[in-house]
Amino acid sequence: MKCSFIAFLIGVAAIVLPAQSRHYQDYSDSATRTEKVSARAKPESTASSSDDVIKVDTDLVTIPVRISEKNGRPVPDVGQAEFRIVENGVEQQIAYFQNEEQPFTVALLLDMSYSDVFKLHDIQAAADLFVGQLRDQDKVMVMSFDEKVRVLCKPTSDRRIMRMAIEGTQIGSGTSLYTALDDVLNDHFAKIPGRKAIVILSDGVDTSSKIASARSLVRDLTESDILIYPIQYNTYDDVQKNRRKDARIAYDEDDRPYTVQDAPGRGERPEDYRKADEFFGDIADRTGGRVYKVRSNTNLKDAFAAIADELRKTYTLGYYPNAGRSPGESYSIKVRVYRPNLLIRAKEGRLSVK
Repeated sequence: MKCSFIAFLIGVAAIVLPAQSRHYQDYSDSATRTEKVSARAKPESTASSSDDVIKVDTDLVTIPVRISEKNGRPVPDVGQAEFRIVENGVEQQIAYFQNEEQPFTVALLLDMSYSDVFKLHDIQAAADLFVGQLRDQDKVMVMSFDEKVRVLCKPTSDRRIMRMAIEGTQIGSGTSLYTALDDVLNDHFAKIPGRKAIVILSDGVDTSSKIASARSLVRDLTESDILIYPIQYNTYDDVQKNRRKDARIAYDEDDRPYTVQDAPGRGERPEDYRKADEFFGDIADRTGGRVYKVRSNTNLKDAFAAIADELRKTYTLGYYPNAGRSPGESYSIKVRVYRPNLLIRAKEGRLSVK
């Protein structure tokens, strides 16, 4: 049987590259899909302490990789011999290989703006299921957001504290999604080492953030070492239904009644929902996560369960480049998996020179 492979192409520079990801699917025997990313050099002092980067006296390039079947189920048993790394057309010897499950810190962001899609107890039950599947060494921070952002518990391994935080969520108005993400990324997670992830339950439509924006978050997340997993539901029909309820009756000069409805505001227009889809897709792809679309309480719980399982199954490949490095240059790197019918998602590998 011919071997299928999935390939991705990333750019690396001689100092430190910003973390980034791309999601590829390629099931043909001969074709490959690649994408080149031009790297921006950073000073040595900005090198991350994440497990995704390994400091050595010579240039070791490390590449975090997640592999799944077509249905999204993680594949934990791909051996080192099944991987190939090719840089600028030359195969490289794999010098580092790791596929052990590792602990992580996750921020659980719960959108508490009004919605008829999920009742509060449904959200709490699904979130509780999520934390119940974590291991003892994993840590969770619980945050809720409507117009305001609330930290309900800081990163902890205490399941009792997590559950009390989830039970403390309350429905409000407004949606400061961008502010909540910015707080986690640039404040709460800024000094936490190791593997990190943000799991967001929301429709993705921001209505009340005043400082952070979709553009600033995409930029910051591109350079972060945080995985993003949006669990997205659609509230458009509910919003339109509520707008119709809020319509009022007025009368013309002949006392004939007519319906008056205010112009749609922020978060009520079709373009707001298109923007939400693009934003969630973009931040998931750039960080190596993915978007889960949910419509019922059942697949809401399934999404949380799948994320808890996937976060623990990550491969890390490393190699020493054959040639020297010049600051500012980019290098074509292809990672191939010689097993049929697999998907690969990976953040951009980063090079740290000591």
